[in-house]
Amino acid sequence: MRRQTTSRVETLEDELERQVLDGRFKPGEHLGEIALAEEFDVGRNTLRAAFDGLVRRGLLVKSRNRGVFVRALTAHDLAEIYELRTALEVQASRMLAARRWVPDAALTALAAHHRLGPRSSQRAVVEADLAFHRALMVGAGNVRLSRAHKNLEMEILLCLAQLVQGYASVGQLAGEHDELVETIEAGRPEAAEAVIRHHLESATSWLVEHATADDGVYVVGVVDPTGSSDLG
Repeated sequence: MRRQTTSRVETLEDELERQVLDGRFKPGEHLGEIALAEEFDVGRNTLRAAFDGLVRRGLLVKSRNRGVFVRALTAHDLAEIYELRTALEVQASRMLAARRWVPDAALTALAAHHRLGPRSSQRAVVEADLAFHRALMVGAGNVRLSRAHKNLEMEILLCLAQLVQGYASVGQLAGEHDELVETIEAGRPEAAEAVIRHHLESATSWLVEHATADDGVYVVGVVDPTGSSDLG
């Protein structure tokens, strides 16, 4: 019985994550406990456990006496996330270019990205994009580098979910990935760095310019999933 309950919580977590990444629930949006428990035909304790799991992963936040909200990233959050992401991915791209090697998993992810189109779900686009970058990080062969990147993944997903709503088409993003692959295969570390910097810094500028959240988005009493005072 305990395992069955755990599986149901995990299934509900996955479904709520999918709906956030698909854009049904917007950044800063309050998630109504009663309505969602009825919609998914689960008890409120099961729903709360799923909420808690997504809070720990950084997708949702809790506000005391206010409930649960989709995490909304401020301009400051977005800039910090992409500054760190850029530093990590620049290093990985340079390492791969020095070896003239693109991981098979990255090529597979890129092919999947190219198969997507305007009617593809937002979540499919977001996950295909991240799969390509994740494969490069893992392929670089530095465990600590890829671990640092993995720790950012949920925040990267939140950023990507915003990017796909107006920054660039699926084809444009996949095309930029093509360019990075070409520089890596050609063994040009400086060119690979220039491409990945442009790719990520252009996205950073757009995200910061279009950021709508501020530090008071959840009003008061926010429970910080990361343990820091700067939640976003």
